[in-house]
Amino acid sequence: YMFYTAYDGIRPPQVALTSIVAADFARQEWLWSEPILISDPTTDNKNACLFPRKIKGKFVILHRVLGQDIAIDLVDDLEFKQGVWLEKEGLISARAGHWDSAKIGIAGPPMETERGWLLIYHGVSQEDKNYRLGYMILDLEDPFKIIYRSEYPILEPVETWEKEGIVNNVVFSCGSVIKDGKVFIYSGGADKAMGVATIPLEKLLDF
Repeated sequence: YMFYTAYDGIRPPQVALTSIVAADFARQEWLWSEPILISDPTTDNKNACLFPRKIKGKFVILHRVLGQDIAIDLVDDLEFKQGVWLEKEGLISARAGHWDSAKIGIAGPPMETERGWLLIYHGVSQEDKNYRLGYMILDLEDPFKIIYRSEYPILEPVETWEKEGIVNNVVFSCGSVIKDGKVFIYSGGADKAMGVATIPLEKLLDF
């Protein structure tokens, strides 16, 4: 399954959903399903992802309503028949006085660990408007419950290619993986270059 932002330049951005059979993806046969819109066409919504597994029989979706906070929804299926849209059952908000004080959004799907769901997310500061990355840990069986949220960012613009580009002072990720005990965070720099940063998983979970 893949979520992406659908935007025609007229109506507000919407969350779109498409899917592909895993075997076709592995063969690089790009037979994606016909995309469907799953968010209200009158409301700005984007930056969505799906949890890697169901929780208590429900699909869990994170998305960003009105460009401000991370919304959480539980749904029975991914069909989204006509008139059914993402809602906003739960909310994770920006924090006043912190590095993520202006707005926040996901930086890819969460990753399951023994301590909880590891969610890398981006935050923008009201002070300098820079985009940084931090993380939070969500309860494995209750994604509405935040176990931990990083006090400081784990990645911020420091290299020239992160500070100067199409949009200056931005690190922005759409996905990470855990391999051999290490977290690989793939991120864009200044909306112009692509990089990868690593950190031991144990270090993130040692909160």
